[in-house]
Amino acid sequence: MPPLPLRPQIPAPAAWLVALVAAAQAWAFWPLFTADMTAYLIPWLETIRERGMLSAFAQPFSNYMPSYLYLLALFSPLVSLLDPVSVIKLLSVAGTAALALAFHRLLAALGASERARWAMLLVVLPSVALNALLLGQCDAIYVAACVMAVAAALERRHLAMFAWCGIAIAFKAQAVLVAPFFLALAIQRRVPLRLWLAAPAALLGMMLPALLAGWPPADLATVYFRQAGTFSNEIARNAPNIWSLVGAIAPVEAPQLFALALATALGAGAAYVARMQAARLDRAGLVGMAALAVLLMTGLLPRMHERYFLLADVLILAFAVARGTRAAFLLAALVQLGSTAAILGYLGLGIPLVAAGALCMIAATWIAARPLIVPHANDNRDGPHGIPPPHGLRGQLSFDMLRPPVAPVPGE
Repeated sequence: MPPLPLRPQIPAPAAWLVALVAAAQAWAFWPLFTADMTAYLIPWLETIRERGMLSAFAQPFSNYMPSYLYLLALFSPLVSLLDPVSVIKLLSVAGTAALALAFHRLLAALGASERARWAMLLVVLPSVALNALLLGQCDAIYVAACVMAVAAALERRHLAMFAWCGIAIAFKAQAVLVAPFFLALAIQRRVPLRLWLAAPAALLGMMLPALLAGWPPADLATVYFRQAGTFSNEIARNAPNIWSLVGAIAPVEAPQLFALALATALGAGAAYVARMQAARLDRAGLVGMAALAVLLMTGLLPRMHERYFLLADVLILAFAVARGTRAAFLLAALVQLGSTAAILGYLGLGIPLVAAGALCMIAATWIAARPLIVPHANDNRDGPHGIPPPHGLRGQLSFDMLRPPVAPVPGE
């Protein structure tokens, strides 16, 4: 039975206002572009045009997985009408539209009301708009796939959940940042291992066109490993996390902490999976926990970039819409502020802004993770038949502090 529609205490903004903000963002950001555009994206587009949409994939020409390059090839004929930067950004805008549709689908799984208006708001979030309209990045595509995987998880469609995970990884390695959530859920629900195979099957399916065209399998298998070594001399790349703060304080010594950062992140991920086994969550709580997985992993792993919190931005907004409380929306705003500050710092406003973003993101992560870290006094006082009391472990793990207030029952 689908959940009943929830009406947040904070209403969705008017469609005309969102459209006005979107138009202003497009006017301000479209003429701008970064060095990544000229160093990577435009040369890839030109290679596709020179070799042909099919022949281009006969040999490697990018440090991205071919999934994104397929889409770039489909958009390449537009170069006869538009400049290359606009073509690349149009693809990013299309990816953002797909993300909005996925967000709408997630809100439907949550039973939220005003889904279309909230999906419109997502498009104009600063971190989302900057990613597409200025940076011309494709992060919205892998985030859309991850959001679809979360929606499938809420509905217990585990085959679809793993398939969407494989599709997400086919676009960006950052999709693994939410992996602790899916791993914990699959273990908790005892999902048959044969369904887990949907993830590698989907990934292989996305690689198949390039393999058939002649792209060497060994190159495809090592794309993400080569990406990981690109910035091996830095502990963080403008990411709003603790390692950016460490890098700002001790830039020479910080890269030597790579092993410590990796061990810390893996330990936190393992603790998260373990604690999730005892969690009893409603659908909104599950989305909150998915957001927390991204916050933890991106906040603790080394060599993270300023854009890697985008999935957390989206999931925490969905959580806020589902809960509908001011506290939940303030948490979403804090995450958005941290993410946007880091992107603006990367764009030239400096390390202080990245540091400010890191403080916001660390605070948001602590607020979300505190119920997992700080045990409740009643955690070991389960009632009869193993049913925990309402303020015990169940309350601590279900984001109760962010739930709408419950009206008192007359007569109580």
